[in-house]
Amino acid sequence: MTEPGWSVEQLGALADEWMGGRQGFLSSMQVDLATQLPTVAPAQQQPLSPAAYNAELDSISARLQRFLQVMDSTVWYTLQRRFADFQRRLDDEFGAALRLDAQRLASLVPPAADDPVHRAVRHGLGLMQHILHIYQEMQGRFDFSTVRITWRLVSQIKYLLYPVRLALPAFQRYWLLDGADFETCEAPATALAPDRGIQHHTVDRYRGAYTAYVPEYYQADRSWPLIIAMHGANGNDEDFLWTWLKYAKSRGYLLLSAKSFGSTWHPWDAPSVLLMLDDMQAHYAIDARRVLLTGLSDGGSFGYDVGFAFPERFAGLAVVAGILRPHRRSPQASRLPVYIAHGERDQLFPAPFIRLVATKLQEWGHQVTYHELPGFGHAYPAGENATILDWFDTVSTACR
Repeated sequence: MTEPGWSVEQLGALADEWMGGRQGFLSSMQVDLATQLPTVAPAQQQPLSPAAYNAELDSISARLQRFLQVMDSTVWYTLQRRFADFQRRLDDEFGAALRLDAQRLASLVPPAADDPVHRAVRHGLGLMQHILHIYQEMQGRFDFSTVRITWRLVSQIKYLLYPVRLALPAFQRYWLLDGADFETCEAPATALAPDRGIQHHTVDRYRGAYTAYVPEYYQADRSWPLIIAMHGANGNDEDFLWTWLKYAKSRGYLLLSAKSFGSTWHPWDAPSVLLMLDDMQAHYAIDARRVLLTGLSDGGSFGYDVGFAFPERFAGLAVVAGILRPHRRSPQASRLPVYIAHGERDQLFPAPFIRLVATKLQEWGHQVTYHELPGFGHAYPAGENATILDWFDTVSTACR
């Protein structure tokens, strides 16, 4: 199952190294957060009526939602030229209000039933405060590694708030596409099963870690399409999940966000991805004729490797900002339809070369859809997922 020269123990050590680093990051973050959260003496705390408390919580959480929207809509590489301006914008819009919100929320005594929501919002504010502090400490100088840390913190805010989203008006539709039917996409709390929602899966021998999302309204009496999403270099499954969650939730897909054994994808990860797919198919009613493989940057490049070696496992391949490398190719590889999304100004993989890739794939017999984004660089284009799923709905239906 593994590449020659790599034992199960070696692959496990790679995965353990990543998991240890992740746990260290989260542990230090929690310690730092605990020391930064405003503390208020019990005598200063203010019990309110449920209606008054909810009004205050709704106002505070609306600003937190606005902050996440700003972060979601910001493309990282554009910050290189305007980081100081972006930092000032965050501080002007959120800095003073955030300090007041954190102090106010710490002084409120929530109704007992609202305590989990109260703690989630309060910790979310603490992480938001930490992000603004990091940006201030950078003093207008862009550093990609530091910016990546702030995006990890944004991801952690989402993990805090997703379980309590229905109790916060500002977040009830945050993870839904415009036009998605709320009643359909949000199952009543009494109907939730433990195998739905966001599921974390740790390393298991030959298989790496992955995070899955199963719609809350999932029922096993019919088969469901599946998205397998692969992160870019130095990414991870937990953060990349958010790139696709609202699309899976709104359009009725299960979602598998895969983690490479190391910091990025290598040939030995291919059996791991297939085992993740096997694991999902063993536990859920997956439509084997509607499995989409997709990835960003290194994840997209690796998508070519996996998709062309095992085309019988997938109904479509969507590559975002990836490149075609030498690969092991199945005789049936050309049956796999390919969607390519690429920025015209991609600084890592120049668009003229990707156009040649699209032409070569067509010569090999693939059905290819190439979408070049004018003025866009090496990043994930907002809204591209909807176009990818429209394409996949067409090609996967045509192959039935």
